[in-house]
Amino acid sequence: MGACGVVYTVPDVGGNAVDSGTEYNVRVVPLSHETAAAANLDTYVPPRLPLAFQPDAVARVAAKGPPPPQLPALPAPSAPLESRPSFIPDRFPPLGTPQPYRIGVSDVVLLSVTSAATSVEALPGLLTAQAKRNGYVVQDDGAIAVPDAGRIRIAGLTMPEAEAAIFDALVAAGIDPTFSLEIAEFNSQRVAIGGEVRAPTLAPISLTPLYLHEAVELAGGLAVTDRSVAKVQLTRRGTTYQIGIERFREDPAARRIVLQDGDSIFVGSEFREDAAQLRFDQELALRSQRITTTEFALRLEELKATRESQARDRLRDAREVFEARLELGAVARDYAYVTGEVGSTKRFPLPFERSATLADVLFDDQRLSIQNSDFSAIYVLRPASDPTTPGALTAYHLDADNAVNLALATQLQMRPNDVVFVAEQPITSWNRAISQALPNLFITAASIATGN
Repeated sequence: MGACGVVYTVPDVGGNAVDSGTEYNVRVVPLSHETAAAANLDTYVPPRLPLAFQPDAVARVAAKGPPPPQLPALPAPSAPLESRPSFIPDRFPPLGTPQPYRIGVSDVVLLSVTSAATSVEALPGLLTAQAKRNGYVVQDDGAIAVPDAGRIRIAGLTMPEAEAAIFDALVAAGIDPTFSLEIAEFNSQRVAIGGEVRAPTLAPISLTPLYLHEAVELAGGLAVTDRSVAKVQLTRRGTTYQIGIERFREDPAARRIVLQDGDSIFVGSEFREDAAQLRFDQELALRSQRITTTEFALRLEELKATRESQARDRLRDAREVFEARLELGAVARDYAYVTGEVGSTKRFPLPFERSATLADVLFDDQRLSIQNSDFSAIYVLRPASDPTTPGALTAYHLDADNAVNLALATQLQMRPNDVVFVAEQPITSWNRAISQALPNLFITAASIATGN
């Protein structure tokens, strides 16, 4: 058959090869998880798509124009707000009755040993002096932390109730002391006094009730210029009560107003015409500026929309030009090549911005044929990237006779100029050899029989 010229040659991957005088040193490497990971270490950066294909292309192109004009920030009115009040009669707050002081958060309490028979060793952690530095601060959770007795909640309790709570905690801890409880600092309940007084201040509420006239005196007393239009205003939980200065000074009922935590006292005169006019002029100018700013913001939105529309048009043109150049082959591409027992021998373009795998090449357009392809002989031929080793070539061998090994094809990343070779099945080789040899044998035998 060799003399007849009918020998069928089957391509294969061997250890070494010679082509046109060039000797190739072929290293066959079985494909595994480890060898795939090692092969993927070959440096390769997939080419990026042009800006026109990037997700933020419109915003980036639109931002390249000149910056939009900016308006300065609007100034706040400098004049205080003044409004002309209508006649408001005096309105007394509820007089109420003095209530026992209830300990609150931030108050400082002192525990003092009063029995001579009780020693510091018998009362661990309790204080034996009334100095401020030895006090217990009522913390945010309403408790004080007493060593060996733990945390004792006393916020919201009166003094007798707090003493009982501390006593119970000490007894529960196995301590039976005799002690006294005092409040060193009243920090939890305050009243604010301001306006036309000599020394605006925050006055604490203590064990003794704090009356309205006492709070004004704590702020240095009245400093009004015109008592006929001045009032003392008391704001409590969103409700404002007021008393004219003359009545505040003369009416005994004003001296029975007991203040509560959070009360705010303001001493002030009536409406000032000049300040109100200044504030009105400033508000009018500010309103005009706001209208101008709103119109300016609308124009900015229109400018932004116009820029984005123009950017989309430019990007659409850029994409069309790129796609046309890509179709005509004017854009540089990286390719891998597929040959052997596949549907069609062709080059496989490597994608932009990501790496393709051997599985992408093998299963693209249904290249593998179950009838003809030898799944145990799939090779990826990769020339060495080191120019100092010409002729070196690595053949990564995928033995997919067990279909489970096809999963390795999803791990091996392709590199430019890789050649994927799929061998044919032995039965296919024999079938093709016989189908090509028999016609030549019949022709030769007929020639011999006829003497030609």
